[in-house]
Amino acid sequence: MTLRDHTHAQGEQRLDADVVVVGSGPGGASVARVLAASGRTVVVLEEGPAQPRFRPNVAHTNRYHMQEGGAMIALTRHGALPIAAGRGVGGGSLVNSAICFRTPPSVLDDWTDRLGGDDRFSAARLRPIFEEIEALIGVGETAEAIAGENNKLIVRGAQALGLPGGLLRRNAPGCVGCGLCNMGCPSGGKGSVDRNLIPMARQSSAVVQADVFVDEIEVAAGQVTGVGGSVRDPDTGQTVGRLVVKAPVVVVCCGGVGTPRLLHHAGLAERLGPAVGRGLHIHPGSALVGWCDFEVRMWTGATQGAWFEVPELPGVLPHTFSAPPAALLLLLGQVGLEAKRAMHTLHHYAGCVVMVSDRGEGTVGATPEGRASVRYRFDPQDVERMKAGMVETARVLLAGGATRVLGPVHGLGAHTSAESLQAALAQRGLDEFTLYASHPMASCRMGLERETSVVGPTGEAHALAGLYVADSSVFPTSLGVNPQLTTMAVATQVAHGIVQRGR
Repeated sequence: MTLRDHTHAQGEQRLDADVVVVGSGPGGASVARVLAASGRTVVVLEEGPAQPRFRPNVAHTNRYHMQEGGAMIALTRHGALPIAAGRGVGGGSLVNSAICFRTPPSVLDDWTDRLGGDDRFSAARLRPIFEEIEALIGVGETAEAIAGENNKLIVRGAQALGLPGGLLRRNAPGCVGCGLCNMGCPSGGKGSVDRNLIPMARQSSAVVQADVFVDEIEVAAGQVTGVGGSVRDPDTGQTVGRLVVKAPVVVVCCGGVGTPRLLHHAGLAERLGPAVGRGLHIHPGSALVGWCDFEVRMWTGATQGAWFEVPELPGVLPHTFSAPPAALLLLLGQVGLEAKRAMHTLHHYAGCVVMVSDRGEGTVGATPEGRASVRYRFDPQDVERMKAGMVETARVLLAGGATRVLGPVHGLGAHTSAESLQAALAQRGLDEFTLYASHPMASCRMGLERETSVVGPTGEAHALAGLYVADSSVFPTSLGVNPQLTTMAVATQVAHGIVQRGR
């Protein structure tokens, strides 16, 4: 059967291909581009909608472009921890902030050691891949003209303190600084993969089928033979058909939560070994805002367009964030009459998130309905590093022009010095923080042993021929920087290996 791009399957339908890629985000798009260009027939299946459905509305974004309606959480001893993961053709690149850090060389050196000296992911081997991808998706430094005061304040503060940092490199070549990246790009200025890598794959005859919830990976005689999934109406969620794609190579690219969830739900976890869904890292973090005597309007300018680092705090990465007025009110904990009063001062706040390369770990499973079941254990050292990062962020905010700082921590109060904030944070337990988690990764790790990893250095599963994973879930460790570019580079390298091996 020939399936036209983006059509809905009606009833039971089948498609034959050389490769089926599950997921169309940074990983899936990268794999599809390389494999389709090699002459293979490629089918890409995506759970989310075919076309972006952007509106400047969080509820709308959650419904159409966030996995599990934006309600995905990890259970911890300290309560529920929200985890963000995108969906739709383009995956997480549709709703991320377009940040493009290359993988730190020290992380890649560690990966090479963990892979027994296999250097396919070394800095030297990945450099040309990074350069190629950056050109394809339009990576460049945030322009001063669209940076906005929120980002400029952080740059000023870091420079005043002599800290490394500056305006971020982002894949947003047409950015107009509207500050809405996390709800989708309304101007079309962001280089999300639906605008570059996916069209390139289509030009090489790849087929993209959206609105397919894959729930089955078929296996025969120790070899994958394809996948199956229900085709769902994007508005109602009702099943309108079922699609089966027969292929000798299956590449799963559903992300740090989605990939182990699928492997569990499809009944393959036991076969693939105990590492499926284990070792999850999430880059936990918190935020700090600074009140300024001048107007900032943090919701204008490039979303997360500036960063800095403190050499004494390796693995702690503060960078700016943008929040619309309603979200900023929630962050400040203002309700009722307090919220009404605060409306007159919201345009004076600047914001910065503090992200930690975590030592804590979590697990990912699946419910009988196919939803993610996630648990996470915080490492006490991560909490202390996060607090230390917030203190250093306070120094930068104050040096950049803020007169006082405060954060989403119960009872924290406002502070005019980093030392005062430090003393207050020392008295606060994790239960009193409003936490967030981003960048799920390392839950189907790449390694040498089936007992501690799911796939080998090639990305192929240890225990099942033809099954590959090429997304952030294969990272051997926590990354420490935003993972979009690393995901693309790793997935591209995995795809090149498939081509070279003639799979």
